Amino acid sequence: MSTENTLDNGKIAVALRSARAAAGWNQLEFAQRMGVAKSTIARIETLEMSAKGDFLLKAFRLFREAGIEVDLYANGELPIRISDMAIASAVDALNDDSKRRSDRRTGIASLIPDND
Repeated sequence: MSTENTLDNGKIAVALRSARAAAGWNQLEFAQRMGVAKSTIARIETLEMSAKGDFLLKAFRLFREAGIEVDLYANGELPIRISDMAIASAVDALNDDSKRRSDRRTGIASLIPDND
């Protein structure tokens, strides 16, 4: 694979990861929205495979609908614009305790040592 292709695929992987995080979606949630396996998302985000055109079109349409605009064509940078609506949605997702791992504690509880 050429250096240019590697950089392009890297830009796509970073864009997907960043936009997905901005939307407040974990890999499984994004995979479900995309209609693909979670492993597909992980492999694209870690450069183990390249995203196909139809995948990218759908992903960036979903991001746009969530208020996130990604500009893959910007020269020398990767602008991602996140609307206030998308930020509010991501904050709601981050505050949803049902989406937290059971072994994670937040806030003041995270500062108290376990007595185990």
